[in-house]
Order: sequence, then C-alpha cells, then structure tokens
Amino acid sequence: MTGRLPDLYSYIVETDSGFCPNNNNDICTLACCKPRIRHKANIGDWIIGTTSSPIKSRLVYAMHVSRALTYELYWSYPEYECKKPNKNNLRGDNIYKKGANGALIQIPNQCHSETHFKTDTSVNRVLISKEFYYFGKEAPEIPEQYRTLIHTGQGHSQIKPTSKNSMAVSVFLIWLRDNFKQGVHGEPAQANTRKLSAASTRKKLKSEGLNNW
Repeated sequence: MTGRLPDLYSYIVETDSGFCPNNNNDICTLACCKPRIRHKANIGDWIIGTTSSPIKSRLVYAMHVSRALTYELYWSYPEYECKKPNKNNLRGDNIYKKGANGALIQIPNQCHSETHFKTDTSVNRVLISKEFYYFGKEAPEIPEQYRTLIHTGQGHSQIKPTSKNSMAVSVFLIWLRDNFKQGVHGEPAQANTRKLSAASTRKKLKSEGLNNW
C-alpha cells in the first residue's frame, strides 16, 4: 500500500462510550460495530467519527489505519492483552476469541451483549491505529471548509482519491496534524452508556476463568 492515496471513511458516532472506538493504552481500535467499514478500510486509510444531533459538525475521533487483524489474532497477540476487559479496563473491546469448537465466542463484558454478536462477527476484522486523535466530550468543531467530509445519515461515507471532494481530505489532515497532538484529548462523552450490570459481568468473567476482576 506504499504510495497509495488514502480513502477516508466518515460516520456519526451515535454513542461515544469509549468502547467503539476504543482508545486505551495508546492504541485506537475499531473492533466492534461498523462491520462495513471494518471490511472495506485498507492499511493507510483514515476513519473519522463525528457528533450526532443536536451538536453536529464536531470531531469525536480520527484514526489512521495501520494494522488489521482477525479476532483470533487480536485475542492471542500479547500486545493487545491490554484491550481485554477486566476490573481496570471495563470498556476493553477485545471480547471475541475462538471457542472449544473452533467458532468465535463472546466473553462477558460490560459493553456488548450477545445481541451484538451477529453484527460484530459478520466481519472478522479489527482495525488498529497508532496514529489517532480522540477528543470525546472535548470534540472540536470541524471548520466549514472540511464539512463536505461529514457523513450526515446512517451508515458511512467513503471519500476516495477520485471523489469530487477528495482535496478536502488532504487539507483536513493537514489541519488535524497542525492543530492537535496525537492521542487522547478528552473523556468519552457518554461514558455511562452501553454499560451492562457490573455484578453480573464479574460473575460471568469469574466463571470463564478471567479472574482479573
């Protein structure tokens, strides 16, 4: 992918809980939700998530895709152990692994229940970034000249190098890099949402032998 001009994927972050995207331990991951983006995005592409109504046109996060792994590899690689949910990381997104029969299973966690299993695992691919900008509740307003990049409905937009507004991608990335340091700039705007029962989660984790709780 060297020398390839990036695509940019844009979508609305309906719930900014810190789970999806997940930005802990200096790594930003998109492991759950957004299966179409996880399927299509290539190494070198950018993903941006923006605020929903009533506060539109603000940047929740931007990530530069540097790696893509299957759930099985994401679970097994030691460097992503920090992404597994435990008592110190309630919103860890490393929640899928291979079960005894070889099929994917979901481990107990506070953010996604079994009702999310089908959507999450419809694409067995985790997007990973070490160059990212996460703003959360400190989301800055996106300048007017870059707002053609903002997706305004369900699903997502894909801006390719051949798209009419492709030049906006380049200048947007210059604006982003010139005005902000990489990393986390704020807490999730809705940190208390998508939270399952802590007591029941601990009980399930212990029954699975995950005793970091």
